[in-house]
Amino acid sequence: MASNPFHYGTPVEGDQFAGRELELEALVSRMRNRVHVVLLSPRRYGKTSLLLRAEAQLATADPPPAIVKANVLRARDLPTLVAQLTAGAYRIPGARWHRARQAVPEFLRRLRLRPTVAFDDDGKPTFSFAADIAGPDAEQVIADLYGLLDEEAGRRPAVLILDEFQAITSHGSHLPGLLKALADAHPRVTLVVAGSKRHLMERLVTSEGAPLYGMAQKLALGPIPDDVMGAFLERRARGAGRPFTAGTAGRVLDLAGPVPNDIQHLAYEAFEVAGRRIDDDAVTRGLALAVAHEASSYAEVFAARPPGQRRVLVALAVGSPHPAYSAGFARSVGLAGSNSVKKAVDALAADELVAERDGRLSVADPFFAAWLRPAASLEPDIGAGR
Repeated sequence: MASNPFHYGTPVEGDQFAGRELELEALVSRMRNRVHVVLLSPRRYGKTSLLLRAEAQLATADPPPAIVKANVLRARDLPTLVAQLTAGAYRIPGARWHRARQAVPEFLRRLRLRPTVAFDDDGKPTFSFAADIAGPDAEQVIADLYGLLDEEAGRRPAVLILDEFQAITSHGSHLPGLLKALADAHPRVTLVVAGSKRHLMERLVTSEGAPLYGMAQKLALGPIPDDVMGAFLERRARGAGRPFTAGTAGRVLDLAGPVPNDIQHLAYEAFEVAGRRIDDDAVTRGLALAVAHEASSYAEVFAARPPGQRRVLVALAVGSPHPAYSAGFARSVGLAGSNSVKKAVDALAADELVAERDGRLSVADPFFAAWLRPAASLEPDIGAGR
């Protein structure tokens, strides 16, 4: 059986990366030329994949760039975040120390607060800090790492990347201000902050009065154009020996778009069930499989919402003839009026269950929307005011 050429669920690299040529060029240029960047993107639009692609492109230079990165959201606490950054600094290729066990003391001398060091079976070090590390101590380590990057910036691009930056204040309300001060003190180091929660990122970076306001150029990711994404799907499928029939790649885009991850998800499922070619029937069966894989999770999510929010979800999935905030829509979902609809939509949007795209509200996950459409029959009294 041919290897499936589509990938979803985790960041993509190599030839699985689709489109984004202009965004990639802009990001690489700024990382190379010491222009701070704030990268904004809804979830699953390929933000982390773009960062990885930019890093890989920069890595082809001689010498390669000095890049330290961390996913802020995945760090469970401040000591873990600082340890991630410390490990990243140690792994900088071609730095003045060498990635060998005997070089660890040389690296540690660069830090005023020494972490605990352990070695795995291959002799590679891991770093950790005490769970009760104080804010000033953590700031000291971050400052030392920033200074280390600044030293490297004398001979090559030096970049600090903080993905899911909207979570930074959960590790300390002082950290955005610290990073602004360090960026000002070390202008040769490019700071890239990326986030998927626009309203939180605005409070931190882009709104007037935000801690990092005015220091970074904004790059925002939108949908990949249909012609670019469609050509990518057709090229990948053809290369794997199971091409799309005419127009079928467009149907994948219609059913699963505009989020690139969702498009690749449906293409993956359709490829799995297709015969010699991916036709409309394969796409239909692939959609059914994608929904079936998550049906129990969707049922739990749906059951956990208040009745009014459930009716809003179903109405958006089915396709209400009324504008979302109109009196007609409110009546159809059994809510008192537009204010009640807005409260329901705001709650659903906060949990990323609905999204506004091209001026229209829709269920954010196309597979959840497909699951909800049969669920309309389970809501017989929709609009009955219960």
